[in-house]
Formats: sequence, C-alpha cells, structure tokens
Amino acid sequence: MLIDYAAITHPGKVRKNNEDAYLLSALDGEEPIINGPARSLKVGDPGLLVAVADGMGGAAAGEVASHEGLAAVSLFLFGHWGRLSPGKVVEAELLLALKTAVEEASDAVLRYSDDDRTARGMGSTLTAAIIWNGCAYVAQIGDSRAYLVRQGKMHQITEDQTLVNDLVAQGTLTREQARTHPQRNMITQALGSPQPLRVVLSRLKLRRGDRLLCCSDGLHGEVPDARIEEVINQGLSPRRSLELLVEEALVHGGRDNITGVLLVLNDPSLALPMADEAPDLVHPGVPSHGRGLWARLLDLIGGGAS
Repeated sequence: MLIDYAAITHPGKVRKNNEDAYLLSALDGEEPIINGPARSLKVGDPGLLVAVADGMGGAAAGEVASHEGLAAVSLFLFGHWGRLSPGKVVEAELLLALKTAVEEASDAVLRYSDDDRTARGMGSTLTAAIIWNGCAYVAQIGDSRAYLVRQGKMHQITEDQTLVNDLVAQGTLTREQARTHPQRNMITQALGSPQPLRVVLSRLKLRRGDRLLCCSDGLHGEVPDARIEEVINQGLSPRRSLELLVEEALVHGGRDNITGVLLVLNDPSLALPMADEAPDLVHPGVPSHGRGLWARLLDLIGGGAS
C-alpha cells in the first residue's frame, strides 16, 4: 500500500521533559521507529502500525511509560500478527491480536512501575492504528485521538476516555464546557493501571485520498478542530502539515507535549469516496481468548503442535 506519512513530537513551552512518544512499524521484524527519524517503510502483508502515547508520572516515569507501552505493543503484534502466513488470516485474528497487544502493553508498564519505586503510578494513553486490507483498525486508551479527513471534512474517530467526556455523555456538560473544564485532562483509562482495561476497538473503511491523524492532547487540546482541519486541507506534505500544527499549538500556549502522526492514503487500490461519503466506522466484537483461535494463530506462525 502506498502511504505517505510523517511524525513529529515537541516538548512544548512549559514541560521540561517530553513524555509523549510516537511509533511507526511495518510489523516485519525491523526495529520500530519510536520518536526516531522517519525512514522509508515498505508496507507489506501485515500492514502498517502507527501509534501515539502520552505518558504520565513523576520524574522521567511518564517518558518511560509511553516508550515501554509502544515497544510492547509493537513486539506483541509482530509475534502474533506480523508473522502470520499471508493470505491465511482473517479480521478476527487481527482484532484479538490488537486488543491483547494493548493489554500486554499495560501489563508491561505496570510491571516496570512495580519494579522501580521512583516510577510508581506511572501510566500512558495509547491511540494505535493498523492499516490493513483497506481498513484502519484503531485501539483507544485515554485521551489521545485519531481523526479522519475525507473530502475536506474532518471526523473524530476516537472518543476520549475522560471524566468530562463521561459527563458530556450523561448530558451534564456540553462539548464546549468540556473543552475548558478544569478536570478535562483527567483520564479514566490508562496503560499501567491496576484496574481492568476497557480497550475500545474501531474499524474504519479507507478511501483514496483519506488522511489519518493520530495526536496527543497537547495538539488537539490547544488547536481547535476547525483549525486542524484547515491546516490538513492545505494540501501540504504530511511533514509540513504537522510542523504548522505544532506551531499553532505553541502559539496557543504549548502547555503540554505535542505529538502527531499523519498518514496520507493515496493508494490506487483504495476506492474513491462517493460524494459526501461519511466514515463507515464500526466497533467490531472481539473473539475470546479461546483455545481454538489461539491454536490457529500458533499453527499459522509455526508454533503449533506437529
């Protein structure tokens, strides 16, 4: 698949440490890019994994949490998805692998926190997307976000797992009130939490010309959605678009770390969107960790009984 992409992270104007992180991986066994310089990625049968994480914790613990979480997600998905035999996999296996990868990442962050007293209570958000078979499969924890821009119109793909978003859903707050609420950054789900995770999975059918943005709240919390949409619709390169968005966030205060990954999907294998076509976004069910499906996964990667 032909995907033009860029990724950027900036500490902002207030924070000393940058606790944000981004990840790009072709899930082919090569070292994933975590906050590193972009390089050419050949997107093969496993698809492309992109993710953004916003860490939290004392000292440098937040930085560790975001990096550890992303590394664990990438490693698990390579072993339990990237190594599957091409042409023999189905969506159910991807959904199970993605959900379990997020759970494994949370456990990895929690173990690190338990082993290092200076890192107690650290955690991280996670917004991850796998581009595969003409779709984006998105996993959500916390308040980093994924947006889709199609035919000039931006759509928010994820829902923030925050206290104020729960209040909006209950009708207690309006969207505008939530944007300036003093507890707007209080998340209800995080990697590294000792409580069971509620991993929200989404599937989005992609169309040629779509743009997918994953970003931390240091970007979407400072820059209004209308301005993000306007910048992405200028037709600039993904890198330049992200640079402009970071500049916007800094102008608006830059009170948090700022991170974004932008994908431009112009692959001719993707169908063109129909006029005013809205996103076909669903929340698919995830199969259980039953012996049948995991046994099939092991057989596909050569780990099953002979």
